[in-house]
Amino acid sequence: MIFNIYYINFPKVYEIKMMLSNVVSLSKEITKDNILEGDASLKAKFGLNFMDLFKLGDIESGGNIKGSKSNKVLETFEIKTTKSVILDDVVKNSNTIISFEKIEEGELIKLDNIKLSLENEAELRMVKFMNSGAFKDLIAPGNNGMDMNNIFNSMFKDYAYKIKGENENLDNKILFKIPLTFESEFESSYSVDDLFVGRVSIVGLYKGKIKVDDLKNSFEYFQEIGQLQNSFNANKEDEEIQDSHYSQNVSSTPFDFKSSGDGNDYHYIDLLAIVQNVNISSKKM
Repeated sequence: MIFNIYYINFPKVYEIKMMLSNVVSLSKEITKDNILEGDASLKAKFGLNFMDLFKLGDIESGGNIKGSKSNKVLETFEIKTTKSVILDDVVKNSNTIISFEKIEEGELIKLDNIKLSLENEAELRMVKFMNSGAFKDLIAPGNNGMDMNNIFNSMFKDYAYKIKGENENLDNKILFKIPLTFESEFESSYSVDDLFVGRVSIVGLYKGKIKVDDLKNSFEYFQEIGQLQNSFNANKEDEEIQDSHYSQNVSSTPFDFKSSGDGNDYHYIDLLAIVQNVNISSKKM
């Protein structure tokens, strides 16, 4: 199988590859020998005496051919070990499925022709903006000189893309996540948006059914704390000031971009790689 890699969790793939076989080719030699051996001899005997004048002569002969010829060709190849070479062994040992009916948790699977979509797009765009350096050296008032950029970096360390996938043959949609590194989480200069053009293949470990809201991170945790704090402050103000000509919506915060949480069950995949199958033309030249 030939494929193009969009995303690969190389440490996970490498560990599984080593469990399948811990032998990695570095070089190869091919030696060709053509050897022909044998020996040859010819012995003739002709005997004649007076009494045998009218008899046929005795002739004794034998043969044993012997010779030697050798032709040796030595070819040396250098084998390059790349991510694709390592991943190929894992792909070959995965179970290509079209249904989750008999799939057990922890099984190595491959899903083809999957259409992907981003679950937390609005939240993700804001997170990328907040961590792009836009708030660098910004000091929030009342925070005793705390650097907001450092706070955001700490908050987003475990943030991830939440991605859904579907195929008309699957009984339920799939769900997986890709850690957000803010640098180069994708291969060959691809971006997350490239995943949503066309269909791809998914390689990973099946982890059972979950809901979108089961995928938690620190950013969402602090969002929930902020919402609870705002609600508490609003209730306190309402108790102190009964009459007001103004209404205030305090149910949301400036960073309220929580995922949809549609309540549906998804087949969760512990993602190893996203690849694009490559079709090579077999036309004869």
